[in-house]
Parts: sequence; C-alpha cells; structure tokens
Amino acid sequence: MSNTEITLLLYARPDRAMTIEERHARFVERMCRIGSPLGYAGLEPPPAPDCGDGLSAGFSMKYPIRGLLSFGRYKFRGVDYKWEDKASYDEHLDFRFFLPSKKLHYSDILKNQLPLIVDAFEAYRCGVGYDYHSVYYSGGLNRTNPAYNALLSEEGIDVNGRNNIYTLNPAQFWDGELCQRALGFDRDEVIRRLKDVAVLARPVMDGVYLVLNDDPQLTYEAFVEMNERIKPMLGLYYGPSTADAAAEGRGS
Repeated sequence: MSNTEITLLLYARPDRAMTIEERHARFVERMCRIGSPLGYAGLEPPPAPDCGDGLSAGFSMKYPIRGLLSFGRYKFRGVDYKWEDKASYDEHLDFRFFLPSKKLHYSDILKNQLPLIVDAFEAYRCGVGYDYHSVYYSGGLNRTNPAYNALLSEEGIDVNGRNNIYTLNPAQFWDGELCQRALGFDRDEVIRRLKDVAVLARPVMDGVYLVLNDDPQLTYEAFVEMNERIKPMLGLYYGPSTADAAAEGRGS
C-alpha cells in the first residue's frame, strides 16, 4: 500500500494582549503535559520565535519519531499592523506524517491526542487532512466545483475560515464562536444532531470536537459520501452538483 500523507491543521485567532513570548510559553507549558507521539512531555520544546523583519514568527519541533513533522507560526503584534477578520490572519500549528506507520496510530491520534492539542494551542478550529481529498472536494487546483466557487464569490464569506464551514474532514474542531457564525447554533446542538452518526462528538473548551471517520484507508469516494450525507444534517450548503464537480476536480 502506498504512503498516505496526513496533516493536522490547527488555527487560532491572534491575541494582541499577549506577546509572542507569552503566547508561546503558554502553549509550550500545556504541550509539555501531553505525552507521545505529538506532545512535548520529556522532549526539548522549541524556543519562542522572533518575527525579525517579517509579519510572523515561525517555529518547528523535532520529534524522535521519524517522519513526524510539526511547525507553527504566530502573527506580529505591532499596534500599527491591522489584523482582519479572516483566516489568512490566523496563527497556525501543523503536524504532518505518513500512513501506514508503526509508531503513529491514526485512530488514537484522532480520538485522544488531537483534542488535547486543540486545547493546548487554544485553537478556534482544526481539521485533519487525508491525502488531497479536501483539495479535490473543493474542485482541485482548477476549482471546477461550482458550489465552492459560488461561496468564494460571496461578499463577507470566509470559506472554510472564521465564519464558514464548507468541507467536513475526518476529524475537526469548531469553537463556540465558529459554530454560531457558520452554523447558527451552539456546540450542544451540533452534538445532538451528529451523536448517532459520528465516531466521536464531544465538547472541547467552548466548542465541539468531531471524528466522522477514523479509517486509515479512507477512500476519496467515502470522503465525498461522508460530506454529502452529514452536511445536510448541519444545514450546510453544498449545492446540487458538488459530488460530480469534486470528482471532476480529482480527475476521475
């Protein structure tokens, strides 16, 4: 079986009240309470980064597990730098690894480790990327999905960002604010609607953490089916031709 790339993508709204050093120290202290494979317990954490002449400060973590990569980025705190209410202004934390792996157990990471990392990074959203499924679902590099493109063209819609949920991932987190802005209801209602169809649906901080599929051999067809079946349960817009357009974007 060929290797499949897994990405764990976490996003946080910057807090200008905290310096980058304070923000990083808070994050590292929490990560040091989390064990292997993704936590920092027993490891040397990365030092606080500096923006230098740029508008962001990046760091990376060295793990003893071969193939496991992690890096993050904080936003510049200068008072003259104007942040906007868009995902492009988020701080982020990424993990990347490949399946199959003898030391990285996909289902356990989704069910047990990632919710802890969400809390440690104080994320407002996170998503698990399985290979290029989400890219193909939005129409591929050529953006052949009309439903996705229609959202992109709407004024004020931050697609898959701070006020919109378009793609459902194998696992994800949405905080309370994102639930209200993108769905129009709170995390308890999300759990009520999905408790019988999700692998896991539980509160994390003031939001909801969902595992919708923990199959380490998830096919693209199963990914599309998951989206088309569950999105209507949340009242999410997907358009009448999403599945066909997504398949076209994948080149099938």
